[in-house]
Amino acid sequence: MIAEFDTVTRPVTVQNTHPECLTEIFREDVNLTVWQRELSQDCREFADQFATRVGKYNRFVALENSLSIWELLPKWALDLKGIQSWLADVEDVVEMYRCLFEPDALGVRLQVLDTTMCPRFHIDRVPARLLVTYSGRGTEWIDENDVERSSSLGQLPEQSVSSSRIKEIPTGAVAILKGEAWVGNEGRGIVHRSPAPGSTPRLLLSLDWLS
Repeated sequence: MIAEFDTVTRPVTVQNTHPECLTEIFREDVNLTVWQRELSQDCREFADQFATRVGKYNRFVALENSLSIWELLPKWALDLKGIQSWLADVEDVVEMYRCLFEPDALGVRLQVLDTTMCPRFHIDRVPARLLVTYSGRGTEWIDENDVERSSSLGQLPEQSVSSSRIKEIPTGAVAILKGEAWVGNEGRGIVHRSPAPGSTPRLLLSLDWLS
């Protein structure tokens, strides 16, 4: 397991090739966990096809007891090659998130982006958001040692970090980003942004607990 430490007061990142590393998000000193993994060929093929064909796309579904993952997609996408593999992977990710946080309801958002959604480095005012980039470039983030924070809990200052210090969550990886609304994490949310557009659109899945 890789953990990047400065002092006990600075949030750190945990990355590993085993899914158990995601539980490290409950540590007080951790504000990002990344399960580095490889997607199956079928899953990648579906993601690339869908992202290329659909154009810009933004669909949100609130899930309570049922796993109606197919509701995230237009009907024509259910005929694409690799759809079953992709749906199974999303269901596994949703179940993982539910096991970790036990929300009464959660919000699932699926987006296809061919432009930069959030080009400015920012923090999320949520407890913990799960992200998986299935196609295209992954979310960029900054190590806490390179972050510039204000003395108050207002807007994050513009970050002057060099491009060589900016890190990227790998495509296919499952990441949990601890935000400002996590109790005790005020002023310590992971600093991140959407990457500049690459050669292919991004297919991005995000999960948040609603209650």
